[in-house]
Amino acid sequence: MAEEKDEHEREETSEEAPKEAAASAKPAGKLSEINIDSTNQYIRKISQIDHKISREESHELWKRVKRGDRRAKERIMELNLKLVIPIAKRFLYQGADLMDLVEEGNLGLLHAIDKFEPSKGYRFSTYASYWVEQYVRRSVEENSKTIRIPPHAWTALRKWLKQWDAMHGKLGRDPTMAEMAKHMHWNANQVRTALNASEIVTGLRSIETPLSSGDGMDDTVGDTLKDSASSTPDNLISILRLHDELREALVEIGERERMIVEYRYGLTGQTPMTLNDIGKKLGLSRERVRQIEERALLRLRRVAAKMGLIELGRRPDHTNLQPGWQAPKVKTDILGDAIPTKPYEPRKPQKGQKGKK
Repeated sequence: MAEEKDEHEREETSEEAPKEAAASAKPAGKLSEINIDSTNQYIRKISQIDHKISREESHELWKRVKRGDRRAKERIMELNLKLVIPIAKRFLYQGADLMDLVEEGNLGLLHAIDKFEPSKGYRFSTYASYWVEQYVRRSVEENSKTIRIPPHAWTALRKWLKQWDAMHGKLGRDPTMAEMAKHMHWNANQVRTALNASEIVTGLRSIETPLSSGDGMDDTVGDTLKDSASSTPDNLISILRLHDELREALVEIGERERMIVEYRYGLTGQTPMTLNDIGKKLGLSRERVRQIEERALLRLRRVAAKMGLIELGRRPDHTNLQPGWQAPKVKTDILGDAIPTKPYEPRKPQKGQKGKK
């Protein structure tokens, strides 16, 4: 009887210890002394954990976990704590505490350990990431219910999520924003409404979250989505970067234009170059580089509009735009260089006619 009682106590300890560790975001062992309020210290402690483990050792650990070994369960927790923080950061919204989300994610990780079946051949990291995200998402949704979302935004969000699932099943991957907008025949405003509701519910960056510029006058995401005719090139690049569509957009505008935009705005990691420097590098005049840059940015705006990221506004001073890429009408030669126009000269009066005084 004493042996049965000891075994029963070990089983309870096996179940409760990891749960307590996950709930406090302080798993036993190397992380036991971590202060929950110290995010940097927590991350630093995780990075100090020895993550080296062979396949054989992993198999043996999972066998022990299934037998109810508490230490093996804690070791699995330690090996996979690094999965939680990136997921928690994705759901970090204004006013939320990262460590609160990490705590929820750790509970999801613990749930994944309990449910995982190594014999099925799945990668645990993939399986665990799903449960971590579910726990973090649930926490964010519960804490964001006080935020009022208009009924039409809820409707748009439901439609978006339904079609997203359909597109995901059809493509076998996550659809891009451009594919979704095209599939649903939605304009930028409709897409923005659904995404804004999604951001509030899931804890992603709100459309009103400031985009820090360092000058004390920060624009919001919503500001950058306004009339592209008044958007600066930097805002345009920021929008494309924000939605991970920059690379795809650059492919659409042609090799030379892409190269100049990359040089001009340092998109490949180098220091942004001046028009003169780019001209010297490509053997073009400064004015020619400026013209190509302007044309490239106009085309990028058009691509961004097709992706549903911005709307192309019409202003009184934009009456002389081509319908294709909304670029100014300029006569070019066979090489694409602008043909200079002659300055306007008043017509000379014909013989027998007097000119106006």
